[in-house]
Amino acid sequence: MNVPGAGLARSYLYVPADRSERLHRALQRGADALIADLEDGVAPGAKREALENLLEWMRTPLPQGLERWIRVNPGDRGLEEIALLARDDLSGFCLPKISSPAEIDTASDLLDELETTRGSEGSIALMPMIETARAVEELPAIAARPRVRRLQLGELDLAADLGIAGDAASSILDHVRAGVLIASVSAQILPPLGGVSPEFRDLDAFRQSTLRLREQGFIGRAAIHPAQIPVIHEVYTPSAEEMNEAHRLLSRYDEALTKGVGVVLDDEGRMVDEAVVRHYRQLLQWSKSTSELKGEGEN
Repeated sequence: MNVPGAGLARSYLYVPADRSERLHRALQRGADALIADLEDGVAPGAKREALENLLEWMRTPLPQGLERWIRVNPGDRGLEEIALLARDDLSGFCLPKISSPAEIDTASDLLDELETTRGSEGSIALMPMIETARAVEELPAIAARPRVRRLQLGELDLAADLGIAGDAASSILDHVRAGVLIASVSAQILPPLGGVSPEFRDLDAFRQSTLRLREQGFIGRAAIHPAQIPVIHEVYTPSAEEMNEAHRLLSRYDEALTKGVGVVLDDEGRMVDEAVVRHYRQLLQWSKSTSELKGEGEN
């Protein structure tokens, strides 16, 4: 991947930066990552206060393994925010409303300049937010840009940009999710991050939509409310049954390879070859990466 990460975060909790008390409480909410929001979560008249809050909050030590991200505003304002907020202990910046790879290059060039001055080149990542039709058209180029760690799909903004809702939105967004996944895999960056859902009271509905994202290749999801975090962790933590099956099949397959055999049978009598085995290896790597992020060691 372009920018290495310590682990594969499952949950990213958005916190409006104009609420200083929420920023500090968020450190103990149990999320794998926090996204301090300077953009849509902050009213236009509160942008300066939000920036001042973040400058103070950035001095607060983080719990072990917690990622700290900042969603800046689009355009020149966002570049000014990056210049003020870039720190060595910052995981990265979320770039909203991206419409071209050139916007990512501009932010990356700025970070190159800032980090070269401090002698810490390449430490801050970028997470472009796919929220416009133009971004969807540019997905491969956006994903391949230096510093891009993963893509985040902003489904609510994208649906608004496309002028769609209801069943039509669901069908079209499925198509976009596939494109985001393919671009991420092709660029060898982390799997894409699922977008937020306004559903934080009906957690069963939120669980179902999160399960669907997992089935579609999205590893992790952004949250707008702490109540969503346990659901995200439940969905994105491989079960003991999944882990046992993975270890069992990989052991059986590796043993077969030593005997010159490239196909084995699983517990249900189905044929398993290298293509199937790759899925189980990825599952184990995903579990290991999540554990490392939280400082839990290997499973």
